[in-house]
Amino acid sequence: MTDASPIKQLIDSWPTREALALEIGANPDAVHKWATSGRIPSGWQAAVTRAAKARGIKHATAEWMLQVHARAPIAKTPREPLRAAS
Repeated sequence: MTDASPIKQLIDSWPTREALALEIGANPDAVHKWATSGRIPSGWQAAVTRAAKARGIKHATAEWMLQVHARAPIAKTPREPLRAAS
């Protein structure tokens, strides 16, 4: 079992991070940061998805990218009703 994030696993599908960066026109340092953080900025997600598709990586669809980056909903805590001041 691996603890690597789905984004790191996707990025690791390229021979190097530099190779992915070159394919999509990104800075290699940025790609390294994405792999480390497990998140791709929204402005780069479509480019990464297209590059993955071109490589035959079928699971990395736009829908998958959205699911991977979805934030957990914020749990609402019950509030006590406001009471009039005495």
